[in-house]
Amino acid sequence: MKKTYKLQGMSCTNCANGIEKVVNKIYGVNTASVSLLAKSIEVDFNEQETSEEIIISAIEKLGYGVENKGDLADKKIIPYHKKLLNKFILSLIFLIPLMYLSMGKMLGLPAVKSAISLPLQAVLALIIIIINFRFYRGGIKAIIAKMPNMDTLVSMGSASAYLYSAVMMIIFFVGENVSHFYFESSAMVLTLVTLGKYLEEICKDKTGSAMEKLSSIIPKTVTILKENKMVKVPYKEINVGDLVCISAGEYISIDGTVVEGFGFVDKSAITGESMQEEVFESSLVVSGSILKSGHIVVFAEKVAEETLFSKIIASIKKAGVSKAPVQRYADKIAGVFVPIVTSISIITFILWWIIGGSLFRAFGFAISVLVISCPCALGLATPVAIMACVYKGAENGVLYKNAEAIEIASKINCVCLDKTATLTEGKPTLLDFINYSKKDNDEIKEIAYLMEENTSHPLADCIKEYCKQSVKNNIKIENCRYIQSKGIECEIKGEKYILGNRKILTIQEIKEDIEEKYEGKTILYFCSSSKLLAIFVIGDKIKESSKEVVKALKEDGNKVVMLTGDNKGSANCVAKMLGIKDFVAEVMPEEKSKYINLYKEKGYKVMMVGDGINDSVALRTGDLGIAVGNGTDIAIDSADVVLTSESLKGIVITSRLGKKAVKIIKQNLFWAFIYNALAIPLAGGLLSFVGITMSPMIASACMCASSLFVVSNALRITKIKGKDLCQNKNLNDKKYKSIPKKSQRYYSESIMCNHCASKIKTAIKNLNPSVKVKVDVAKKIIKIKGRFIEKEVSLTLKQIGFNIEKI
Repeated sequence: MKKTYKLQGMSCTNCANGIEKVVNKIYGVNTASVSLLAKSIEVDFNEQETSEEIIISAIEKLGYGVENKGDLADKKIIPYHKKLLNKFILSLIFLIPLMYLSMGKMLGLPAVKSAISLPLQAVLALIIIIINFRFYRGGIKAIIAKMPNMDTLVSMGSASAYLYSAVMMIIFFVGENVSHFYFESSAMVLTLVTLGKYLEEICKDKTGSAMEKLSSIIPKTVTILKENKMVKVPYKEINVGDLVCISAGEYISIDGTVVEGFGFVDKSAITGESMQEEVFESSLVVSGSILKSGHIVVFAEKVAEETLFSKIIASIKKAGVSKAPVQRYADKIAGVFVPIVTSISIITFILWWIIGGSLFRAFGFAISVLVISCPCALGLATPVAIMACVYKGAENGVLYKNAEAIEIASKINCVCLDKTATLTEGKPTLLDFINYSKKDNDEIKEIAYLMEENTSHPLADCIKEYCKQSVKNNIKIENCRYIQSKGIECEIKGEKYILGNRKILTIQEIKEDIEEKYEGKTILYFCSSSKLLAIFVIGDKIKESSKEVVKALKEDGNKVVMLTGDNKGSANCVAKMLGIKDFVAEVMPEEKSKYINLYKEKGYKVMMVGDGINDSVALRTGDLGIAVGNGTDIAIDSADVVLTSESLKGIVITSRLGKKAVKIIKQNLFWAFIYNALAIPLAGGLLSFVGITMSPMIASACMCASSLFVVSNALRITKIKGKDLCQNKNLNDKKYKSIPKKSQRYYSESIMCNHCASKIKTAIKNLNPSVKVKVDVAKKIIKIKGRFIEKEVSLTLKQIGFNIEKI
């Protein structure tokens, strides 16, 4: 079975590694994984061979607290950072008079006689040691377990300073002339480290803010319809088949189908997309979405851990605690760090005692070496950045399955894209309609609708969808029949009409440039018995985000390749529209891996992007596989990264976020190594011959500052805005900068709802994100302010179904 436990008292990666090693050695434990940032351990063990008591006892023997995560749900536990703050404040209360007694004379303050001052210093320092005794307890247990950690270094430094001072105090009272004591240093080290750990915990907790935000979305109670009555029940008690009532402003807690009502749903917490989606009877809704307006009743199909939202949370947790390859090297170094530093401290003491002949001086340098070294900076360099990256990705609809995927994403320089359902929407859509006759458009559309009503052909639905608004029930068709592989024919008042491909045509008056113009598309000809009346052009519509994403990938220096099973004509058409020079058409799904391997052999790091259904082999073959989800299921095993939205912007986010995270990890590791490489010799007195020395107090402050620097640097990832990660670098180029700012209003009869408003805003901001767009749905008015090209705006809105007039 698998169990997760909360841990208390971990301070650095040595702590995490030590616990992992000890628990993994227990007979019956299959695997144990510790997360320093989540402060938890996940243990997979055989109940027949070991027990929870044995595992918990082994951890507690190392000096760490253990809490069963399952028992924490309803308990109020004081957060660890608050405990640290309380200890720091209490330590400071006793440290202030201690500093006065030890250093007041140096600052010109009234001095206290040594006979009174020294015992008081010893008592005050001892009180501070007792307050912060966890460092001693943890350090001693770590030594006994042969797993020394940061607590070991801190406790050794503090204890050495206190014991040395105590011995010197006894010698002083015996009558010897002694002038150097370290009581204040023994206390100051503990106080500063406690302050540093408090600040560090605050910073680390910020990396989990996205998780907390996500986890708090699902309401604790929900309303279900039971025997025609609305009843509030706890979220955990919802069962499959329950009818869940959701009102405006409430989060959806289950996955299911709307059986009653309608409204607009915001799925931004799941997909990262801000555009609202209209839902009505038979629409699918998923947990984690919020009903912005309306009221719906949902038939629960997936509940609790089976919902999409729960799977996302589980995926984030798994990725957040996984280790990137670069971290494993840092962990190995951190594992031998404490013994090496302890050895250096002993050598420093011996050398200075021999060379300088001063026990006080030798002791001071040895203690400084112990407290300045910082295994925390080394241990936190990678995991904080990884966790911040995982959460930032989740906020923007990108789910990394593990930390290794983040590191690989930073190295990608070739992106292979599937076409159908990846670059395109994956379903037939009517792209164009041209009327060549004198007949009214609505009349032709009504006839086409009535003809397609009599067939179940795959293309019939998109024709009916396009033409349904023109149906007035003024026309009656007769003798309608479907001709296999050709189309449909019928009669209206004795006149014959046909609708189908070129094979059904009996006339010669077909403009040859039509098929050339619509290369790669399906053309349905609508004719009478004597002439061509109109054409319907059908194709797989390219996703709105595809062109922008391809452009961004190229800007980042990637080679972009399209791999598709479609015919060459269709592939060539899509490639031209998106600006993709390299593409392979008519390739079977299992053959895509062959082309991926060819690019890998040429030295490229290849990212394969597909819909995760028929591209599983190709996704595994690439160095990094990205599955484009449809917002209903993230359990795509073959991919390393899953996009919860059909938008392709997540591809760019994956790559750029990975590069940012790895860059910060390298900065942190460089700092951790260079800090210790420079600080330890400096603390050991290497530059004392030119008057540069470091007291234990200053050394402990430097150690705390080093940890804080690493954590704060990693937290920069959480400040990145999603739009900055996916927008093209040249969207605000010279063509916009040279255009003066202006404000313009437009009217569009086609604006019907908030969904229309969202589409308009998105389309205009894709042209230039800096413009401000307001849409008044009631008055059907669009107001644009900023730098924009009017013709470009008009054409863009026309492509998505909105004709505009300047007002």
